[in-house]
Amino acid sequence: MRLTLALAGLAVLAAGCGVGGGEPPDEPAAGRPSPPPPAASAPARYEATATVLEAPGRGPMLCLGPMLMSLPPQCGDVQLAGWSWDAVDGAQEHTGVRWGAFHVVGTYDGETFTVLAAGPPEPAPTAPADDMFLPPCPEPEGGWLAGSPAAPSQEDTDAAEGYSTRQPEYVRSWVYHVTEPDRPGPDQYEEDLPVVYVAVFTGDAARHESELRARWQGPLCVIERPVVSAREGRRIRAEAEASLPELGLQMLASWEGEIGLAAEIEVVADPDGAGQAAFDERFGPGLVRLVPALRPVG
Repeated sequence: MRLTLALAGLAVLAAGCGVGGGEPPDEPAAGRPSPPPPAASAPARYEATATVLEAPGRGPMLCLGPMLMSLPPQCGDVQLAGWSWDAVDGAQEHTGVRWGAFHVVGTYDGETFTVLAAGPPEPAPTAPADDMFLPPCPEPEGGWLAGSPAAPSQEDTDAAEGYSTRQPEYVRSWVYHVTEPDRPGPDQYEEDLPVVYVAVFTGDAARHESELRARWQGPLCVIERPVVSAREGRRIRAEAEASLPELGLQMLASWEGEIGLAAEIEVVADPDGAGQAAFDERFGPGLVRLVPALRPVG
């Protein structure tokens, strides 16, 4: 009898604790308010300084990529919504086309840029001095012009370039114009200004230097870098450009980029960096660099 009463008491206690009956644990109790739904996140905002152009028969467009510098100019990459010419100063007009450079802030849904604010253009950030064309070799004793080498002929240049570009290890090549004390600087080009021929290969640099010295009589700089070859870089670049639509990205321009890059690709926008992450996973970090024209705000 005592055992029967004890079991009955345990059953009553369990029922009082809500085990095996009452309201389901995942439903709110009667009279208790449900928690509010999570608030929808605000659309991401972007900014850019670019030309806005409106031609007869179409609405205003944001020009982010290359522009044909005619009168009036011709361009247009992204449709604008919420644009008002009355809200900005500095517009020009010719043959019914209106355009001007402005700084815009707004949202982008993949097709249309909705303007939230517009104002005068903002200056581009000052880039560091570009020394990418300097020869990456130690300067010889006495300088690059020691021995006063004659300026190379077009045949010399063609022979050196023809050899370099045929090699499977070829990465990049260029000529660097050397300034003489009584001659203008490299920015004031003269055809007979002495130059250094620079060639970059992924390997076997000593052999390539020997071959090039038989074809090039002027200053020479040959280096080896463990980077992607030009041939492989072209393949990666083409594959990356072809995959942009499946990633929802719109290309504006593409170039080979600095040594070690297969390509730099300018796109309208890369929301949350998803496109860059996809390329890093697909090709390896640092081989394809996306350059979004619309920059995230904040």
